[in-house]
Amino acid sequence: MRIQVLGLCRFSLLAQGDFQSTGDDLDRNRAILYDPARMERRMRWFEALCIPPLMAQTDPDFTLIVATGEDLPQPWSDRLEALARTMPQMRIERFAPARHGPLCREALARHIDPDADVMAQFRMDDDDAVARDYVSRIRADYRLAARLVGKHHPVIINYTSGMVAELKDGRFNLHAEMAQNWGLAQSFYFPGGEVRSLMNYRHDKVWTKAPTIAIPGRAMWIRGHHDVNDSRGHLIGRNRVATDDAELAEMLGRRFGLDMAQLRLALTRPLRHPGQDAERGDPVIG
Repeated sequence: MRIQVLGLCRFSLLAQGDFQSTGDDLDRNRAILYDPARMERRMRWFEALCIPPLMAQTDPDFTLIVATGEDLPQPWSDRLEALARTMPQMRIERFAPARHGPLCREALARHIDPDADVMAQFRMDDDDAVARDYVSRIRADYRLAARLVGKHHPVIINYTSGMVAELKDGRFNLHAEMAQNWGLAQSFYFPGGEVRSLMNYRHDKVWTKAPTIAIPGRAMWIRGHHDVNDSRGHLIGRNRVATDDAELAEMLGRRFGLDMAQLRLALTRPLRHPGQDAERGDPVIG
């Protein structure tokens, strides 16, 4: 049985509406998204937190679609292309401005294999991460969802254990958390043979539209939280799990292949103007 695994990640995708911190004014949205300090922050999280666990997946058979704007400025456009050359699973899709939902659905549709028996999809932000065994769990846990998948609806598996990486006032903190339907490590299973999209469902309300399965246990995701998140982070900390620093560092390495000291350094070093930062020639991927 062929299970195709497609991931979708937006990287400063210029769109009209659909975000909490932007609206329908494209000039205003472009100024917000492409502000140099914001872009540098997003790129650092993408390079240091998001990409390394994806490159270390125990099952490398997946595709990560990175949807971005056709006018993504330099030097970040080149850095994105450099990452794609390093990560064989990455596909960059560039779009002219339009509504967010249709753009994301089109990005997924371009990569759907009509011959796959099952279409598994997930989404993540560029400042988030999934565990190194996430793709393998998508395939292994399909057996739990198989009997519930319907012709007209998917089945969703939520892995409810994870971590929050927070950058506040220049300080990096990490804690363990339990969460439901945050959209991280949230696997959508569709029957194959047709173009389907997880973008037809709000990640926090999907349980009202389709069968969902919640699986606690091993940490499966890291959510990034900092000053240029679109979401306000009001849910973070509600279900914090008491974990000491040594346990957090061990979990970060074992589940995500990340080093606490290196991650802290990458995310906290001062932001600089692109023309002044000589260290940014190569992507940070480890």
